[in-house]
Amino acid sequence: MQKWEYLFVFAAIASGGDEFRPRFANEQELDDWQAGPTMYEYANRLGERGWELFSCSPIVFTQSTWQPLLETQPIASDLRAITMVFKRPKKEEDASPY
Repeated sequence: MQKWEYLFVFAAIASGGDEFRPRFANEQELDDWQAGPTMYEYANRLGERGWELFSCSPIVFTQSTWQPLLETQPIASDLRAITMVFKRPKKEEDASPY
């Protein structure tokens, strides 16, 4: 039976930046992430090492100025981060019994 290993990546926009860059990989902050590769570059590097992008989800923050009795409420949405999950076949020597 095929076994898999997973890599969870959290990407954010650096201060003053305009592109998403990976900030955390498996809960470990990446060194100098603000000047690191873009998401596109990072995903391609992982692909070269056998990782496949399995899932990608935006993290959106919303704000509303909702008031009772108004028929329309302006809502502002802001894409703040992206979570990505990569997977690749697990090597047999790395397989654990759990």
